Amino acid sequence: MSKHKMVNGKLLQMNKSYGQLKNKQKSKIAEWMYQAYKKQVNEGISNEEALSLVLDKIDEAQIWVPDYEVEKKYNGSKNKFKRRLASENIPQHIYQMEALLDKATARLDVLEAKIEEYKELQSDIKRLEEYYTSQQWKDDFAMDEKGTFPKRLKRGVLSEDGIYNLLERNKEMMDWINTGSED
Repeated sequence: MSKHKMVNGKLLQMNKSYGQLKNKQKSKIAEWMYQAYKKQVNEGISNEEALSLVLDKIDEAQIWVPDYEVEKKYNGSKNKFKRRLASENIPQHIYQMEALLDKATARLDVLEAKIEEYKELQSDIKRLEEYYTSQQWKDDFAMDEKGTFPKRLKRGVLSEDGIYNLLERNKEMMDWINTGSED
């Protein structure tokens, strides 16, 4: 016994299930189902009327699949359609604001971590200040002025302004951080 039957000049597989349709056909039918579901929700048409809209589209497209398979798929897809319809009704600015919130939260988390790291660095900066105000620094500075150290040596700590400028910037930053934490 053959599974095929000649209908309107086309050889059709009579026991075909929805799952055996081509992906392109399933995509079209799924979209028709969704449009029918929207109509059912928005205009209050019955389940049978919505299903009839889908079956008419399937007939127009000359896709052969048993009606009960389409009905089973339609009823099984309603929850998915409900979620899709709900997401379409969400204004775009909500998604945009959510993205901004996520971005700002992530940046604040990073900033707070960096501020904590910076606060932990204060003991090292204190050591640098003690060195800058010590006799050792004055001796090192004098030796550098005499040319005792090699020319390729980095001299940030041996300049009169390098450490001083850092200490001033650090003081301003710590004042800003501490003022913000008092509020």
